[in-house]
Amino acid sequence: MTGILEIEAQSPRVCVAGAGAIGLTLAARLQMAGYRVSLVARGESLSFVHENGIQLIDQEGEHRVMVNVGAASAYATADVLFLCPKSHDMLAMATSIRHLISPDTIVVPVINGIPWWYFDGIDRCWQGQSIRTVDPEGKLKRIIPSRSIVGITTMITVERVSPGKATTFNPLQMTIGELDDKPSERLDLLARILERSGIATTKAVRIRDAIWTKVVRNLISNPVTAITGATLRQNFGNAYLADISRQMLREVIPVIASYGSRLEVDPETILDTGRKLGDVKTSMLQDLEKGNQLELASICDAVIELATLHGIEMPVTQAISNLAHFKSTGDGNAFAA
Repeated sequence: MTGILEIEAQSPRVCVAGAGAIGLTLAARLQMAGYRVSLVARGESLSFVHENGIQLIDQEGEHRVMVNVGAASAYATADVLFLCPKSHDMLAMATSIRHLISPDTIVVPVINGIPWWYFDGIDRCWQGQSIRTVDPEGKLKRIIPSRSIVGITTMITVERVSPGKATTFNPLQMTIGELDDKPSERLDLLARILERSGIATTKAVRIRDAIWTKVVRNLISNPVTAITGATLRQNFGNAYLADISRQMLREVIPVIASYGSRLEVDPETILDTGRKLGDVKTSMLQDLEKGNQLELASICDAVIELATLHGIEMPVTQAISNLAHFKSTGDGNAFAA
C-alpha cells in the first residue's frame, strides 16, 4: 500500500467525477493549484471542456482553466477521487468509476443530503444499517468501500450557467472528516490539497454534526424555493416563507438529537446566514428551472425516513416535501393509493 507522504511527494493524482457546478469548481481550483487533475464528464460537457477548458467566475475573478477531461473509461486508479453527481445519480456514477478505486484511494463523495454511508464507521446500535431512500438495495455500500470514504460537506453556492461554465460569488468552504471521527494522515493530506486550492477547509471533530448542519440548510430552503421560485434572500427574508422554514427547522432538531448529533451553529444563525447569501437560487430551484430531477430523496425523504424510525412526526416538512415532489413530476402522475 502506498503511504500518504509518498502520495503527497509524488503529487497526488486527483480525479473529479462529474461536471456539474461543484465538479467544475473543484476541478478548476485544483488545477489552478498545480495538481494533476482528471475530470470525468460526458456529452456536451465533455466536448465543451475538451475544446474550451473550464470557465470559472469566483471571488478572485474570471478564470479559464484547461484540464484533462474524458469519459470514466479513459482513466485508471486515482489517489484522491471526488464524486460530484446529484445524489440520485450517485449509483450510476459509482458503477462507472468503480475501476478508479484502489485500496489506497481516498474517495470523497461531494453530495447533498443524508449520505448512504451515514451509519458506517460508528460504534452504535445502528452501525451498518442502510438508508432505504438513498441506497435502497445497498449497492452503493458494495461498490464503494466505506473504509475508502472521507465525509465532506460544502458551503459553496455555485451555479453552472452552461456546459463547462460555473459562477459563484460567495466564499468556497468545505468541512471534512473520517467516518469514525478520528484524526488521520489522509485527512490532513486532503485538507492541505483543498486549502492550497483556495478552499477554506475545516476538519470536523464529529462529521455527522457537519452533515446535519448542511442537511438542515438544504432542507429548510431547497424544497421551499423549488415550490415558490424564491431566492435565498427571499426565502429567509419574507415573513411567510421564513416562518415555514423555521417550523421545518423546529421539526428536524429532535431527529438530529435522536441520532446523537447536534447542529454546529444555533438555529437562528442558520436562518440569518441563508438570508445574507443574497439573491442566490438554490440548486433545487436551478434543477427545476432546467427540467432536471430534484434531489428530494436525500434532502427530504431520507430525513423523514430517519424521523419515522424514531417515531418523530414532521408534518410541515412532509407537506413541503409532498408539494416539491409534485413540482418535480410536473404532471401529477404520482397518484395516491
